[in-house]
Amino acid sequence: MQDKDTLLAETALDLVRVANLMERLGGKYAQEANLGSVQQYMLLSMLLANDSLSMSELRENTLVTKQAITGLVNRMEKSGHIKTSPDSKDRRVTRVHLTVKGESALQTIRPKRIEGNREAFSILNEEEITQLSNLVSKLIIHLNK
Repeated sequence: MQDKDTLLAETALDLVRVANLMERLGGKYAQEANLGSVQQYMLLSMLLANDSLSMSELRENTLVTKQAITGLVNRMEKSGHIKTSPDSKDRRVTRVHLTVKGESALQTIRPKRIEGNREAFSILNEEEITQLSNLVSKLIIHLNK
């Protein structure tokens, strides 16, 4: 039987491995929709769900640095997937919006993402998927404090 510290270390490494494998799979789907990365897909998905978000909201939701989100938004604006505008209530805030090209990229990815997720999680039953989702969310909230 492993000691707790060894188990925690192996679990942390396994989570990194899972994230890398999921990113690799998502990256393949992103490329098929002419996106540069899974992060670009993530950003488009967030905008679809929220109409528009501020740069700060995007940064908080993606858990990346201010510099990283700025670079990501700049690249995606140049490619035409998103557009930015000043906030109507606070000119210091930049709002990010999804474009038709961005929506089209999401439509291209969606069937592949659904199929890929079903395949990736096919070894788990519905109860295990719910438990995993809850545990991962709980860990993210804790680590994000």
